[in-house]
Amino acid sequence: MENKIFSDKHGLGLPKAPFGERVVGERGQKDLPPGTEGGEKLRPDRHYEHKQHAFDSYCKKVLKCEAYNGYREISRRQKRETPFSELSEEELAQLAAYDRYSWEYTAFPVGGDVILIKDDRLAEALNALPPDNRDIFLMYWFLGMADREIAEHLHMVRRTVNARRQSAYRLLKELMGGEADD
Repeated sequence: MENKIFSDKHGLGLPKAPFGERVVGERGQKDLPPGTEGGEKLRPDRHYEHKQHAFDSYCKKVLKCEAYNGYREISRRQKRETPFSELSEEELAQLAAYDRYSWEYTAFPVGGDVILIKDDRLAEALNALPPDNRDIFLMYWFLGMADREIAEHLHMVRRTVNARRQSAYRLLKELMGGEADD
């Protein structure tokens, strides 16, 4: 049988098989019905199946690499970290955090600041001091201010601040049960 060129619907002048013969489809598949040009009636499930297998393979490879990276990271961390059970008492004490509640403290407002005292004995002794001396004492010891700064803040002479601070210190020491040293 001779091969004739028939006009196809696209106008390319491609050789066509006469009606009734089997047409070989793409990739050598011979499952196309006679009279088809090839490619238009491929089983779409085969193409989808191939895409699904390729995607599954890709996903498995990605998951395998991620799992490997995760195990490697865990191994690195285990080399650097120490479990709490292996820490000493001193190390655990450094890591401990304690809740602080306002009712556990006695507040002393000084200027624009508030000083919180937890020790009840110290708070009672500070309350027994005259208010001016107490403020000077708190500014010096708890706010870390120098006599000159306290004097400027309270509009006093520096020498007066120094004398009141020392007086408050002696009285506080006596109230706390210690000996006052002169």
